[in-house]
Amino acid sequence: MTTYPCRIFRLKLKARGAGWAGAMALALGGFVWSTHSQTLIYQEGFNSDGETNVPPRYTTTGRDVYEVPRIRSELNNADQKGPIYWAHNFEVSFVGIPEIPARRMIFAWSGANDTSTASEDFFQLFESSVKWMLKDKANAVIVVTPDATTIGGLADRLRAAGYTVNDDDPTILDDSQVAGDLFIHAINPNNPSRFALVAKPVIIMNAPDLDDMIVGSIGTTTTFTPGSVEIAAPAHPAAGGKTGTFPLATGDFSFHLVGRFLPQGATTLATVEHSIPPAVTRLSDVDEMIAGTKPSTVSTGQVTSLDFSDNSPGNWFDDNSLPGGETGNWGLRAKGKLSVVTSGTYSVAIGSDDGARLQIDLDKNGFTTSDTIIEDLGPHTHLIQYGDVTFPATGVYDFQIVAYNTGTASPGSLEFSVANIVGGGTRSALDSGEWDLVGTATPTSPVTAQGLIDVNGYVAIGATTVVKEPLIILLNGPDDTPRGFFYGGGPFEGFEGTGFFAASGLNKWDLLTGGYPNNQGYRSLQLKPVDVTGRRNVKLNVALAGAQIDFETTDFLDILAYTNGVSGTPVRLAHFRGVETGVQPWLADEMEGLTRRLTRQFADFEYDIPTNATQLVIEFRAATTWWNEILAFDNVRITEGSIITRPQFDPPTITGGNVRISWTGSGRLQESTNLTSWSAVSNPPNPYLVTPGSAPYKFYRIISP
Repeated sequence: MTTYPCRIFRLKLKARGAGWAGAMALALGGFVWSTHSQTLIYQEGFNSDGETNVPPRYTTTGRDVYEVPRIRSELNNADQKGPIYWAHNFEVSFVGIPEIPARRMIFAWSGANDTSTASEDFFQLFESSVKWMLKDKANAVIVVTPDATTIGGLADRLRAAGYTVNDDDPTILDDSQVAGDLFIHAINPNNPSRFALVAKPVIIMNAPDLDDMIVGSIGTTTTFTPGSVEIAAPAHPAAGGKTGTFPLATGDFSFHLVGRFLPQGATTLATVEHSIPPAVTRLSDVDEMIAGTKPSTVSTGQVTSLDFSDNSPGNWFDDNSLPGGETGNWGLRAKGKLSVVTSGTYSVAIGSDDGARLQIDLDKNGFTTSDTIIEDLGPHTHLIQYGDVTFPATGVYDFQIVAYNTGTASPGSLEFSVANIVGGGTRSALDSGEWDLVGTATPTSPVTAQGLIDVNGYVAIGATTVVKEPLIILLNGPDDTPRGFFYGGGPFEGFEGTGFFAASGLNKWDLLTGGYPNNQGYRSLQLKPVDVTGRRNVKLNVALAGAQIDFETTDFLDILAYTNGVSGTPVRLAHFRGVETGVQPWLADEMEGLTRRLTRQFADFEYDIPTNATQLVIEFRAATTWWNEILAFDNVRITEGSIITRPQFDPPTITGGNVRISWTGSGRLQESTNLTSWSAVSNPPNPYLVTPGSAPYKFYRIISP
């Protein structure tokens, strides 16, 4: 019997004629008994070096720590501005994104632009921003990487303002030793993190390096005719007293626009108008066209197989055209039915250029967010995203896919594949023989398309949209009020005890074996075997964390379970990877539809262990490619038993002089007058009417069925 650790009601009863009223007091502390529903079998907290134990608590491959001086001297690598490691946090100088060392500025104007038609107001705004960055220091030395020609006419303007503008010296590997008062990280630098951590102001003018400079997620480069510049923060000293709007320049120009994510506290000093013709640029645009809230033209059609190609062939060869012959910029919705002849869990895959969402109506109540199996927001070139879906029974299930292709002349694609064997976790290549194209003429999978697939193609129409793109963004330094932050800045937090295991820049050593030991493509940590023979409801709990910057789809953290010793084939419990290459810069579990991301705050994740496990071995495998691509794990626990949802009493009520108690959850209601002997209440309704008696008090509790 389990007595749940829920609240116990103490009711003081007072007779009143034929009825009675209750004055109620709620006892919380001394009236609670409980037994744990989960039993801890094993725990590893990484608070000491378990690899030195005899026998070791775990073993690793490729373990090492390279601080920056060692990176330069032994690896001859100047790109990595922080430590790289596969080690405990207490073996490393710092685990996390560093704090911002000085002011930073993102300038979206491309240095390759011709400034001959630029307005005087534009130059003055640039100069007042530089002045703020330098804290009004006169005659300052400004260093441009790779050289001053990469900022074009801006270099001449700075010299005219009394500054010295020098080319960067790439032979100085330690960029903190480059002589200068302000640094500009311009287009095509030799090092994507050049000047990232120098304790002096830095201006970043290269969209692909915004993440490596830790000032935001990767931006985009585009060309358009700029409209008016608007001062978004006129009270900021960097505005130089300017307010309102003014023209930027005449003609088409290149801009290095910011990405989707910026650090907390970032200040948009000025914006520039960007006129965008009607277009499909994201999944939500397609949702709006389907709903009729975004104007569009719609074409309809039917196909037998779900393989569309707009000059992007993908992995299969049916290559259907879109229903209206749409090319370049379009949205698409495909709706069909899946026939399932063998129930169970199957892997599915969506290949798309630029993005797609797969939904399967498993509960057969229409499409809702809970039916989403894969959501790939994009944009990107043709990319495969995997997921698992469990069909509870044989039969027919509706499915829906929404997809899009952005750009005007760029290729696009959509493909829907399903594994031909029951059991999730299939992540092999689509030509491995383990996959079917949904709707193929020769299916081998128990999950097949039933009948034709209905398709709608959408093309956006309507008025041109004017967007205000950030032109200048400012990040405060550590001495400003309020203080500034790098994107995702700060150490990892919330770990158990004093230690955890972490990874950064894992492919930067063991260079003779492909950047990883034994050419295996990852570094690993394997825990000692744990005997779980005969155990029931065995679960793995682990705390995970990760920086939220710069992860590619090839970066990953895998959690594997060898169920019967390491001689067998492991079961993959989780595959955290970059959601999109640098565009959405975080790690999320592909096996859970990329819905739960890692942050620098450790959070618990729970996984079911297969029921046939005996000698359980848990292994972590990781791959990352840059010094600020950091992931970590801690507090591994293996438990037996289920977490029970405990019943909770609701506040009691009095209706017509009668006391009623109610509760949520299941269990047996018992009552007592002395907390020593308890009697069951036979088949009580919920809520339950408390009956008077001779005792002055009654107590109520709920126990397990």
